[in-house]
Amino acid sequence: ILGKADAPVILLEGTRALPEGDAAKLEVIARRLAEAYPRARFRTGNAEGADAAFARGVATVDPARLEYVLPYGGHRKKALASKSYQITLTDLPKVAEARAARDTADASPAYGSLLAKRDTVPSVGAKARYLLRDTLKVTGSPENGLPPATVGLFYVNARDPMKGGTGHTIRVCRRQGVPVAFQGDWMGWFSAE
Repeated sequence: ILGKADAPVILLEGTRALPEGDAAKLEVIARRLAEAYPRARFRTGNAEGADAAFARGVATVDPARLEYVLPYGGHRKKALASKSYQITLTDLPKVAEARAARDTADASPAYGSLLAKRDTVPSVGAKARYLLRDTLKVTGSPENGLPPATVGLFYVNARDPMKGGTGHTIRVCRRQGVPVAFQGDWMGWFSAE
């Protein structure tokens, strides 16, 4: 699934509603991925649940290989691994934010009007930042030295995998040609301890 990528960027993402028993499994799998792919970088949005469990696993191997894409500075600051790379939407030049907004609307047209109002309605702007963050995790930002994702591994809500921000991120991956795999696909790749 990683193809011939020399230094892949692996998205580790998923639902906030992670079953308690699966958090440890995600940590083990992320640790094993980090050990198996020493040149890989691991990207997340720093949400509670699956994102946090995956990040803890990578951090046990090398926190400097974690890339956090954040909607704003200080987002869940206590959960950020020290020595990790962090970028916020405020770090983006306007051209990169505009591109992320276009890519967001292309992947999830239902959010088009929300994105159009992001600079004029504060409550709408807050929600838009999370969607733009999700898009940026996939597309990267060449202006900031952030390459696009190589693959996305998702722990989804099995009943509705395309729900919310996780679903939006999956749609962006598919629009950008980034392969995705859900836990039913990858959970067996590495047996959990």
